[in-house]
Amino acid sequence: MSQSANQSKYTRRYHPRHPLAQYTITQIDTLELCAQDIVKAMGYSIKYTIPACDRLRHVLSNKHLGLDGSYMDKCFTADEFLAKLFLVLELPYERFAEDIAQIKYELAHCPQPQPRYRLQADVDYKFTGGANWMSRWGVSFLEQVRLPSGFAKLDEAARKAVIKQGIREHYRQHDGQLPYDGIIKGYRLIVEQQDEVVGKIEYGLPKSSSV
Repeated sequence: MSQSANQSKYTRRYHPRHPLAQYTITQIDTLELCAQDIVKAMGYSIKYTIPACDRLRHVLSNKHLGLDGSYMDKCFTADEFLAKLFLVLELPYERFAEDIAQIKYELAHCPQPQPRYRLQADVDYKFTGGANWMSRWGVSFLEQVRLPSGFAKLDEAARKAVIKQGIREHYRQHDGQLPYDGIIKGYRLIVEQQDEVVGKIEYGLPKSSSV
């Protein structure tokens, strides 16, 4: 990609590490599309614009185009995301099927360290002066939702089912609140790759449509 394309207002946030990502970013610059326009055309709702833009940036800056499971959301699997992105960018997905298959082959035969996942409640506390750091540290353990040891190896559909069940059980177990008047507002899945946070996915309460 040319230096000028790297500096354009449409592509300056992307740092391609795969030739296909570089090609895709060039197309974004040619069409003069900002990230918000792209994710809207892909079908993301307005309230998911920011996390959708984060996923777009991650995919186009990831050497495996996100096919390593390092980023997920409630709307698209890794394959579906790429297919929809190419459709919006007027790129023939079939032409790049061999490149995508090669990435999957490399992932299968030269596996990278599995990403780590943490699911925890987003809690609004009302700490008083009597709540010292140890109390706060202790209650933070109650925020954690247990995930099975093989969670990282599950496919996206299975992960979503585990997350949904885990949130329901955690919310029911604590009756929607934790000590120190902690009201559970929602849940958050944090994805880490080699000790770096590479993604966050927000979930609502069990009674909401986002879970």
